[in-house]
Amino acid sequence: MTKRIAWNEENTTRLQDLAGENTGAEITREQVASIAEDFGTSHRSIGNKLRNLGYAVQKAAEKASAWSEDQEATLRQTLESNSGTYTYAELEQVLGMGFNARQIQGKVLSMELFSHVRKAEKPEAKRDFSDAEDAKFVEMCNAGATIEALAAEFQRAPASVRGKALSLLKKKVIPGMPSQETSHAKEQKDALEGLDIESLTVAEIAEKSEKSERGIKSMLSRRGLVAKDYDGAAKRAKLDAAKD
Repeated sequence: MTKRIAWNEENTTRLQDLAGENTGAEITREQVASIAEDFGTSHRSIGNKLRNLGYAVQKAAEKASAWSEDQEATLRQTLESNSGTYTYAELEQVLGMGFNARQIQGKVLSMELFSHVRKAEKPEAKRDFSDAEDAKFVEMCNAGATIEALAAEFQRAPASVRGKALSLLKKKVIPGMPSQETSHAKEQKDALEGLDIESLTVAEIAEKSEKSERGIKSMLSRRGLVAKDYDGAAKRAKLDAAKD
């Protein structure tokens, strides 16, 4: 495992001794590796420090390109001869070299030929409602249609209808959100129903109601209820006093 070097005066002097006088001659990768081994640190750390000290350090071998010279030449010729004609996706088909659009894009950027590539048109956002349905939707909302009636008329889920109504409301096309015939919130069972709150701890209430302890504390505070180990009434009084 390599260690991180603190480049204090002592370590810097030691590094310069190992690297020799800075004559302008390039420090080879082999020398860097040897010095790194001596310090017990990474090649990169030694190379960076030497460069900071003004030494010329040989760069790491560049990764061989997946593109041959002939392929690069073909890419350049194709782009320069058809400037602004092809998108990256189209070049994938035109070149037929086995490179995908992303790989071609990376190569084009490295060759600085991106000005010859045509920008792909952004696909139009898919519309859930047609113009005719939009008009009908507004008409029904203005007539007081409910969420359920709209969902049945347009064969859409209630969530989709609510989303559409909210969008129209923000644009001030309809006067308000359509009402919902059935309130699911009202149908939900009261989490504290049937529980002897004063004789139970918050943890016990949470277990019996299948709620989180944090949620139970919040519920007790809102209602001003007192549990065995939590005074929701006092918390409620504090909240009311702060509000006043």
